[in-house]
This record gives sequence, C-alpha cells and structure tokens, in this order.
Amino acid sequence: METDHRAAKHTVQLRKKNQRRILSFGCFSTTEKRTSGMAKRLIVAAASFWLPFVGVASTVSTSTPKALEEASNTSALQTQLKQMKSAYAFYSSIAQQGDWKPLDEDLLLRDGALRLAAADSETINSDDREQAITALVSRLGREYTSLDTSCTHALKAVSSTPCVFNENVESVVREFQRRHGLLVDGVVGKNTLAALNVAAKEKAQQLALNITRLEMFEEKDSDAYVLVNIPEYRLRYISKGEVKATKDVVVGKPSWATPSFSDHIEKFVVNPEWRIPLSIATKEIAPKVADNPKYLEENNIVIRKNSFVDEELVDPNTIDWENMKPYQFDHFLVKLPNEKNPLGKVKYLFPNRHAVYVHDTPYQQWFKETNRAASHGCIRLQDPFSLAKLIAEEQGVESLMDNVISARDLRQSKTFHLKEPLPIHLVYWTAWADADGKVNFRNDIYQRDRRDAKALTQVASL
Repeated sequence: METDHRAAKHTVQLRKKNQRRILSFGCFSTTEKRTSGMAKRLIVAAASFWLPFVGVASTVSTSTPKALEEASNTSALQTQLKQMKSAYAFYSSIAQQGDWKPLDEDLLLRDGALRLAAADSETINSDDREQAITALVSRLGREYTSLDTSCTHALKAVSSTPCVFNENVESVVREFQRRHGLLVDGVVGKNTLAALNVAAKEKAQQLALNITRLEMFEEKDSDAYVLVNIPEYRLRYISKGEVKATKDVVVGKPSWATPSFSDHIEKFVVNPEWRIPLSIATKEIAPKVADNPKYLEENNIVIRKNSFVDEELVDPNTIDWENMKPYQFDHFLVKLPNEKNPLGKVKYLFPNRHAVYVHDTPYQQWFKETNRAASHGCIRLQDPFSLAKLIAEEQGVESLMDNVISARDLRQSKTFHLKEPLPIHLVYWTAWADADGKVNFRNDIYQRDRRDAKALTQVASL
C-alpha cells in the first residue's frame, strides 16, 4: 500500500495542474495527437486508478442517519463502483494469501466434462473422478464462500464424505458461468475450466482497471441514454438511473473492432439502404462479382455513379471487377431494402467519424451464441424496434410508433428525426457489478485491457 500512496500523491499533484481538462481513452488521427493526448489522459486516469484502493479493505459500513441520507442520494453508478471496490479487496485478499491453485485440465476432463449425473445414468466412480470433483469444489469454494467445502478434507478425515457433483455444485457452476458470459448449462467443460483458472490476482487487476473506466464515465451519466458494453455484447436503455431494457448485440470481430466513444442518436431509418463501405466493396464484393456476373442483381445491389444518393446508375458490365484493387473504385455500391439487407429493417444513426451505427440484422442466429464479436464494427441489435418504442415513450411522441410500423410494413425507406438527440455511449468494460451487486467478468476480446493497464502502470511509476 506504500507504493499506492506514493503513486496517488504524485498523480494528484499532476491532476491539479490539469483539473480543467476532461479526458478519456479514445482514438487518435495522428502520431503527434496520440502522444500528447495519451499523456493527458493518463494523468487523470492514474489518479483515478490508485486513489479508490487506498484503505479500501478497511471500509466500515454504518447505519447513521447521515449515512442513510447519503445512501439514498447515491447513484446507480456510484453503487456499482462501491461493489466493484469491495470485490477488488476480496480478490486481492485471496491473491495475497497465495491465490487459488489452477485446475488440471487432464485430471478434470479425463472422463469428459464434469456435470450433474442424470437420474437414470450410470455414475462414473473412480479415484480420478473423485479427485477432480474435490479440486473443483475446493476452487469454487474460494470464490463462493457459501458453498460447503467440508468434503474437500475427505482424504485427511476418514469420517468425511467424498465430494460429489450434486445440485449445490451445479447451481454454483451455473452462477459462475452467468457471471462470466459463458453458456449457462451447469457443465464444466473447457471454456468454464479456462475461466476458473483465471487467477484472483488477475481478476483484481481487471477490476482495478475497470473501476477507473467507470469513474471516467461517471461525468457522462445523464437522465436518459443508451449504453453498449462491447465485451458483454449487450445494449441497455437507461432512464433516470433505471435500466428500462436490456438487449443482446453483435459487435465487431477483432479485425474490425468496434470503437469506444460517445455521441448522440439523431435519427433512425426504417427499411434502410446499405451504403456499402469502400473496403467491403473492393475487398469482398468485387471478387464475388468477378466470379458471378449476376451477383449484384441476385443480391439487390445497384451501382450509383457519383454518390450514395445519385439517381444515375452504372452498368456493372462496364467495370473490370477482376482487376479491381482495394479502395480503388470511383462509384458507390448500395444494397436496396429487402429481406436480405444486412441492416435489416431499421438503423439508428449517430453521425461519427468511425461510420459506426446500431442496426437490425437478418442473421438472427448470432444471438444464440455467447461469443458475438462477428460484425464489421457496427452494432447489430436484437429486437431493434424496441429501441424506437422506448425513444417514443421517453420523448412523449405517441404517434411515432404508428408511423414507424406503417413505414416498415409498406417496405418504404423513411427517416425519423428524434425530438431531442439521445446520448449513446459505446464502452469497453470487462468487469462490472450487475443490478444484483454481483461482479461480472468478460474476455478482453480486443486486447485493450493489456494496453490500458500498461499505460496506467507507466504513469503511476513516475
């Protein structure tokens, strides 16, 4: 903690010099801007990173009238931060005690995944199996202190009952899977085992970094906004601190990572055209047209001459598709509204330099997957018209949904402008506390945790 105090003192001094600057991690367009911008961001971030943990383990709860009044005025985000700091202290304590021992995959999965045996199935009884279940129960017990782990002493105490994979163990496994974004089936296979083998020290570090991220977000907390947590693959509509709706999303694959930034939804388009990006047009579609000259016609794609909205069309037979080079195309590909349009029935626009937006998708099968990093960077939304409905209710425009449904059913492209622009935040939180106060973790799908943690550590060591 002495190092923490020194880092905190130093960063607070730096913070005072920069107290008028509002900073956050982001993207940069030039090397010069990257250098100065990152330095500014780290000054504030480092202070936020270390200060919350000074004395966190000694926090004492109280029920005095003043404390109760403060609690009633505490925002949902502040409550979440408090829960995350408590979890940080919990995992740090385990790490300081030597951490938990990684589970041996060869031992645990030797006879297949561990699961609750069906009533009519034959139970596999072997020393290896009992040893595997004992190791599992011991590991779960370190994180779930309510789990009875007395069976783990069976080898030392003859009177003890050996560990079995019973309903209680299965229930804890399911809860663990839910908190880590895994398939919730109560079965310990390779993915669940990998999550179980993440050290407590690493979880504490993950929480520390994300506490910083949430503290930097706190200034953006407003009456109503849309929040997309990229690693969680989830969108939330939040109004006056209450989550009104939660929907699954598909985000960019690692090679087309969805950026983190904040903006305002200004409008949405029902039955949108897809203005195909130049990269996709030249790298992905051109080779398909070269192989199949009817590809554009079969997929309802037209070529507009001078812009995406130009009414003059170009004959695809006049273009050398086979020798087209990446990013070298003088015209504009547009996919017209239809059932196979990748934007589906609606898209929500918040004009930004990343050309990222939220939209429907005809590929609904992706929402059945636990890993939903699969798009070209835009956000595909499950049940997309529910967001329009929430916007109509929030902004008091009762007739809006009637007009939206009419346009959708007529299959005509129509744009609806919001009465008031709605804030939207695309965040990258790999750890957070949910509405039940339980800490969740997700994979660092874009390897941003490592980058950001390294930057914070470098500043804190100054």
